[in-house]
Amino acid sequence: MESLVQLGLHGVAAAAEGEFLVQSAFRLLGGHSLYIPWTALAILMCLSAGAGAWISRLRTRARMRKRDGESTISELTMLRAVIANLPDLIYVKDSASRFLLANQGVADAVGIATGADLLGKTDFDFFPEELAASFFEDERRVLLTGQPQIAKQEHIKEPSGRPRCLLTTKVPLLDAAGHAVGIIGIGRNITAIKDVETELERARDELGFKAAHDSLTSLLNRGAILEMLTHELARNSRENGRTAVLMGDLDHFKNINDTHGHPIGDEVLREVACRLHKTVRTYDLVGRFGGEEFLVVLPSCAAPDALARANQLRKAIAASPITTAHGPIAITISIGVIVSQDWGQPTTEEILREVDTALYAAKAAGRNRCSLASPPVNGGPLG
Repeated sequence: MESLVQLGLHGVAAAAEGEFLVQSAFRLLGGHSLYIPWTALAILMCLSAGAGAWISRLRTRARMRKRDGESTISELTMLRAVIANLPDLIYVKDSASRFLLANQGVADAVGIATGADLLGKTDFDFFPEELAASFFEDERRVLLTGQPQIAKQEHIKEPSGRPRCLLTTKVPLLDAAGHAVGIIGIGRNITAIKDVETELERARDELGFKAAHDSLTSLLNRGAILEMLTHELARNSRENGRTAVLMGDLDHFKNINDTHGHPIGDEVLREVACRLHKTVRTYDLVGRFGGEEFLVVLPSCAAPDALARANQLRKAIAASPITTAHGPIAITISIGVIVSQDWGQPTTEEILREVDTALYAAKAAGRNRCSLASPPVNGGPLG
């Protein structure tokens, strides 16, 4: 029977992870034999087993609490490290848009030492009033509607004065009852991306300009001016409008190239192009048709006005000698003029043929003059 008692006490001792309980109990008994009824023995064994299980559970719970506490501390430490080291701007604000938390990214953006220096402050303490007000209105909208603001582009200036573009998301900060009590904000610096986009856009514009413009004079090139002329004639056909077309050719330009060389001839062409461009209306089209020939498209222009504008261009070219590396060079231009409506509904090819004829009529009449193409006597279509 003694061995059975000892077994029961061992159950308690095992739960307590020590032999001292058994040894102490037998010392108390003085090593004497005990005679315990079977019912008492059963109760003793049940109590010892229950006590062992209870002690074991207590110790397990204690170990779990310790482990959970250490895990929580570890997770919080890691979270703080992540927030502190992310280059993105991470912050929390209360319902009045005061900073409750801000990482180093926010501090760097506003030009202060640490995120802790922002606590209790608002955007009005760091940004121009109009910009801060726009941030405040966005945050009020998030608080009142409960709807997040996703990936909105915000533009600020860095402490150095360099523009910075942020892609900002703001979401409501909810309490335990689900009420919005502030906002959580994350801002990503996309300045480098926007710079690349701007450069690509500039490159596309430059390529588009080069594709449509003459490399020497920067006027529309032959293909572009003809395409626009075709579109203008099509519009005239739909709207019963009228368009004047001028073709100009510099007088005796070959002599300039032969006497002074092509580089000087290029200087003359650039200045002629500049004078033409300055003289036409903002919506008129000027292109280099080839060599020393220029094509001008004047939308909504009747015959009398077209001839008057052609003479304005002619006078602008002849007004003063062109300054070149070889000294001033005088130049004149002869211009042929045609108005589309006076010829029915002519095609682009027909317009070019007739205005070219008018141009050479001006040349034949002595140069430095304008000649208006006369429509067929019977008013019929071009042959």
